[in-house]
Amino acid sequence: MSKMNAYKLQLMYEGTNYAGWQRQNNAVTVQGELEKALAVILRTPVSLVGVSRTDAGVHAANFIANFQMEGSADTKKLCRGVNALLPPDIRVMNITTCSPDFSARFDALRKTYIYRIDTSPCGNAFCRNFTWHHPAPLDVEKMQKAAAHFLGEHDFSAFMAQGGSAKTFTRNIMESEITENNQILEYRITGNGFLYNMVRIIVGTLVWVGRGKIEPDAIPDLIAAKDRTRVGMTAPAKGLMLWQAEYDHQDM
Repeated sequence: MSKMNAYKLQLMYEGTNYAGWQRQNNAVTVQGELEKALAVILRTPVSLVGVSRTDAGVHAANFIANFQMEGSADTKKLCRGVNALLPPDIRVMNITTCSPDFSARFDALRKTYIYRIDTSPCGNAFCRNFTWHHPAPLDVEKMQKAAAHFLGEHDFSAFMAQGGSAKTFTRNIMESEITENNQILEYRITGNGFLYNMVRIIVGTLVWVGRGKIEPDAIPDLIAAKDRTRVGMTAPAKGLMLWQAEYDHQDM
């Protein structure tokens, strides 16, 4: 039997045309397209492990995945070949060998997501697939104050949609801030993990703050209440992007 070798992929994708990352029998997914292309080049079935199960319509700027296979591959040729077969909205930026013990999902120390809101009156045509168009006025200063309350370690049960499979609900948030540039609000959040739809529900809650429905200083009480019905809506998927995942490079 040939030796098993492990490989790590760094990719980016626009999620507009996909039912999320995770392979599904009756839908087109990023994992499905990537595994199909790899199988053609390598002439063997490939099963990928991804850093996150991004939802339908969510994008990724630096998505990490890994797989194992018997035998070895020329990583540069593999990268070129896979990109030649993939649709143009999925691009593999790099393929490298990695430790057989490496898991893109379980070894991630922290992940950063960015959510963008287009506040312009008519909507920016060039940003339509990457932003939530919200032309109603928002109090950005109040939203910034509210965002700071998400920092630290909390039970985020109130910010999880039904259908999540998490066994524990405590997550540590190291970064939570909003900036504004040219009528685009950008919310950046970094944590050691996220519950199902957590970032999108936090964004929906921040928008409620910006619209005056929730006061910024009410956020700690809403977190403590663990009641999904008291916090904001789930923001649309298209505004969300997995920006990066960070690892201990000794594990890779």
